[in-house]
Amino acid sequence: MTALDKEEQDILQSVENGEWKSKNNTDERIKELQSFIKYQSKKAISLRVNENDIYELKKKALENSIPYQNLIQMLIHQFATNQIKLNI
Repeated sequence: MTALDKEEQDILQSVENGEWKSKNNTDERIKELQSFIKYQSKKAISLRVNENDIYELKKKALENSIPYQNLIQMLIHQFATNQIKLNI
């Protein structure tokens, strides 16, 4: 097993402490997310993000049983298609 960084250790400890609850819709959620990203052409980008923000994104992604990169893709897509608004 690979060594876990501090952030991953915190997440693992949180899971082991029973702080996470399954939404019991993983199969449905996986199909939804796969259909969302399956036929999308992708372009790689590079950006700097605050470590705390990445940590929180990873926690939220884990809560929803999806990779955090997919969560970021979904957030960008929803913002780009006016499904969510940003307070500036």
